[in-house]
Amino acid sequence: MEKQLEKKELLELYFWTLSYFRPFILPTFIYVLCGGTMIWGELMIPRRMGYLIDSIVPLKRMPLLINQIFILCGIVAVILIAKAIFNLLEQIISNKIIKNQQTDLMEKLQKLGFSYYEKVPTGKILAIFENAVGQTQQTYTFLFPQFIYCLAQFTVPSIILISSKPIFFFVSMVGNIIYVFLNRTANKKIKHYLDIETKAAQVSQESLYDVIEATTELKAMGSKDWFIKRTVEDFNKFRIARMWSIFWRHFRYTTVGLTLTISIILFYIYGLDLIQSGQLLLGQFVGYSFLMGLVSRGFSVFFYIIPAQYNALNYAKYLYEFLNLEPDVIEDDSNLEVQIDKFDIEFKNVSFSYKDNQPIINGISFKIPVGKKTAIVGESGSGKSTILKLIGRFYDVTEGKILIGGYDIKKLKLKNLRQNFGYVFQDTYLFNMSIKNNIKFGNLSATEDEIVKAAKNATAHQFIMDTEEGYDTILGERGVRLSGGQKQRISIARMMLKNPQLILLDEATSALDNVTEAAVKQSLEELSAGRTVVTVAHRLSTIREYDSIIVLEAGKIAEQGTYEELMDKKGLFYGIVMRGAENEG
Repeated sequence: MEKQLEKKELLELYFWTLSYFRPFILPTFIYVLCGGTMIWGELMIPRRMGYLIDSIVPLKRMPLLINQIFILCGIVAVILIAKAIFNLLEQIISNKIIKNQQTDLMEKLQKLGFSYYEKVPTGKILAIFENAVGQTQQTYTFLFPQFIYCLAQFTVPSIILISSKPIFFFVSMVGNIIYVFLNRTANKKIKHYLDIETKAAQVSQESLYDVIEATTELKAMGSKDWFIKRTVEDFNKFRIARMWSIFWRHFRYTTVGLTLTISIILFYIYGLDLIQSGQLLLGQFVGYSFLMGLVSRGFSVFFYIIPAQYNALNYAKYLYEFLNLEPDVIEDDSNLEVQIDKFDIEFKNVSFSYKDNQPIINGISFKIPVGKKTAIVGESGSGKSTILKLIGRFYDVTEGKILIGGYDIKKLKLKNLRQNFGYVFQDTYLFNMSIKNNIKFGNLSATEDEIVKAAKNATAHQFIMDTEEGYDTILGERGVRLSGGQKQRISIARMMLKNPQLILLDEATSALDNVTEAAVKQSLEELSAGRTVVTVAHRLSTIREYDSIIVLEAGKIAEQGTYEELMDKKGLFYGIVMRGAENEG
C-alpha cells in the first residue's frame, strides 16, 4: 500500500512539474516536431548507408555515388538544423518556465502570513529556493526533453527491427535486460542515499545560516566551536550521502558500457555468420548495426533519466508543498477595493489565538476616533504587538470584527487597506542598499528633497551625512553598519516619507537615547496631527499627552483612560509606571 501511495505521489508531482509547460503549447509542439525530425534523420542514415553499400558501391558509378553522398549530407544538415532549433527552444521554454516558477515562489512568499515566518527557519526557506528550485529545474532543462527524445529513439528503431529482423532486436535486448537488473540494484541504493542527501542538504543549509547570522552571539557565549562542530557534522552527513549516491551512479554508468559491449559482441558474431552464409548483405548489416545502436542508446539513457528524475521530484516535493501552503490571511476576488475616507478603528468583541488555541487576545472591544492617539500598554506577553498586527491584517481574528472607516477589514483588499498605513516595527529591517533607497522604500515616487526632509524630521540627517558616502552609503545586510537607534531613525524616516493617514508604532523609539527620542517625538507629533495613531509604548513618559491608553492583561482590557485618569486609579497602569520609574532610577 505504501509503495502505491508513493508512486501516486511521484506521479502527482511529475504532472505538477509538467503543468508549467501549459502556457507554451505552440513552442513545445514545434520543439517535439524538431525532436521527431532528428529521429527521422537518424533512421534515414542507416537505410541510405545500407543502400549505398549494397546497391551503389558495387556498380562503381561515380554520379550515383556522389548523388547518394549529397542525400546523406542533406539528411545530416536537416538533423543539425532541427537539433539547433530543438536546443534553442529547449532553452527558451525552460528559462520561461523557470521564470514563472520563481515568480510563483515570490508571490507565495508575500502571501504567507507572519505565522509562517515566525515558525519556519530562514535557512529552510533558503534551502527551498537554492536546492529545491535548482534540482526541479532539471526537469525542464534536461530530463523531460531527453525522456521524450529517448523514448522515441528506442521505440521507433525497435519497431523497425522487430518487423524486419526480430532476432537482432532480441540480441540488442540481451545486454539491455542485464543492464536493467544491475540498474535496479543501483537505483535502490541511489534512491536511499538521495533521500538522506535531500534532508541533510536542508539541515546543513539551516545550520550554515544560523552560524552566519548568529556569529556575534556564538562568540559572546563561547559556543562558537560547539556550533561549528555541529554544523560540520551536518555537512558530513550530506557529504557521505552524496559520496555514496555518486558511487552508485558511476556503478550504473559502468554497467551501461559493459552490457552494451555484450550486445555488440553477440550482434557481430551472429551478423557475420549471416553474411558468410549469404543470408545478409553487408549494407544491411551496417544499417541494422545503426538501428541497434539507437535502440541501446535510447534504452540506457532512458533508464539513466528515471533515477535522475526521481532525484528532481524528491526536491520538487518541497517546492510543491511550499506553493500549496494556505496563507493564514486569504484574499480573493470578493474583497473590496475602496477608498477609505476616515480612519477610525473599532474592535468588536475580538479574540485571537494561534494554532495551539491559546488565546492571545480574548474578547476585547474598543474604539479609536479619527485623529486621536491611543497607546497600548501591558506587561510582556499581554498581546500589545498582536493588536497592531491584527489592525494591519497580518493575522485574521479568530472571533469578532475589526472595522476601519466603517469597513470590516476582512472584506477589503490588503493593498487597499495597507497603502494608508505607516508602520514602524520594534525589529527594524533595512535592506542591503543605499540609505536613500531604504528611506525611499516608504514612497517610491519621492524626490531627493523629500527624502532629506523625512530624514531630518527623524533626526537621522546628521549621522547620515557623517557616513562615508552620505545618502548613497550602502548599509550592508540588515543594516549591519548602523546602531539600533540609527536603524530605528531610518525606519521612522521611511514611515514619515509615506505620509500615512493611520500610524502604527511598535515601540518605535525603544532604541533611542533621551535627547534623540525627544526630537523624534516632536517630529512624530507634528506628523500625527489630525491622524489616527496607535502606539505600543516602551517608555510610558512618551504617552502622557495621548488621548487614550488601553492597558492589557492576559489578552483582556484591564483599564482604559487618559494618563492622569489611570494614575489616579492607582491600578495596574500605576503599578507598571512605578516599576518603570524604579528601574530607571
